[in-house]
Amino acid sequence: MSPEYDSSAQAKERLSQITSEAARLLKKTKTSYGEVEELIHQVVKSAKSARKQSAKLQNLKAEAMYLSLRHDISFKEPELPNSGLESVTALWSVLESTLQPVRPSVDWLEKIRKMEERRHQSPALTPEERVELELRLKENVCPLCVSYTLDGTCTNQSFETCPITTFLDQAVEMIEDMGHRPWMEDYFERMYRDICPGCKGRVDKDYCPPREQGDCSLFTYLPSVVKTIETFLKERAEKKAIAEESEG
Repeated sequence: MSPEYDSSAQAKERLSQITSEAARLLKKTKTSYGEVEELIHQVVKSAKSARKQSAKLQNLKAEAMYLSLRHDISFKEPELPNSGLESVTALWSVLESTLQPVRPSVDWLEKIRKMEERRHQSPALTPEERVELELRLKENVCPLCVSYTLDGTCTNQSFETCPITTFLDQAVEMIEDMGHRPWMEDYFERMYRDICPGCKGRVDKDYCPPREQGDCSLFTYLPSVVKTIETFLKERAEKKAIAEESEG
């Protein structure tokens, strides 16, 4: 088991090593599988040849038996070779088992599971980041909203708080997980799956009155929300990269 890499610089160095080692192992693995495939082809070729010879032996045996019966001549039947089918079947089972896809060790799978749980439990935004992002959304999205008034207040009565604010963490997690997509339909489908089920505005699986009436700001202005959050996440990643380089 590899040690924990608490330092980002150490982790990057290890990832570089893993990439090189994986490339080397991939090349060796492809060569080994190629050798196995070549040997299997040779085995199949030999098996076909053996079957063909066995068929000829059976025909000779049958012809000898026919002549012996017709002319009442004693004849000692030749012994036919054992096909070894049982041994071949057993060996083939071992080969099939050996060539099955392999998985990472249980230890690594458990570590990945715990890390994923930890990431889901931790908030997508720090309190400071949330304040900054909410301010950006207020500047970029609110002026587009039909519920937004000239004095900066919101007249939306379908929700106690703006859906963008209510589901901001989920929206950030969704967009960060998806990465940039060229089609907005991808974001809408993911929103329907990950965010809408937790909203009290829906009356059933496929019908949401606020959404149909244009009162769901997250749905109506999702393109602007996505653009604002993507820009924020890109800047956050750049700041993090700069900080890590200075640490290294």
